Amino acid sequence: MNFLIVGLGASLGAILRNELTLLQSKIKIDFPVITLLINILGALLLGIFTAQIHNGALLLLLGTGFCGGFTTFGTLNMELSQLWFQRRFVRCFLYFILTYIFGILGFVIGIHI
Repeated sequence: MNFLIVGLGASLGAILRNELTLLQSKIKIDFPVITLLINILGALLLGIFTAQIHNGALLLLLGTGFCGGFTTFGTLNMELSQLWFQRRFVRCFLYFILTYIFGILGFVIGIHI
């Protein structure tokens, strides 16, 4: 039964991520800002859910499922690789650092909210 709960949450997270990702083409910034913001928001939400939800099934739905489907390690690495192969090393490094520093901060802030 847990796999259905996680699957439902992951589906909802992935759908929301896809809708938000469509905004990137409308933004005239040559930087993967939408993925960056999605991953930071996902880390913040995971921190909040981890600290506030004590129901195992609900945490599976929202934490493992929704946050897992919403955030995207694969897209992050694809975009980092694209920047690297385009020889845009400063942007690649900046994206990497911002994602991890603000991701960790987002989670910690979420835990303390």
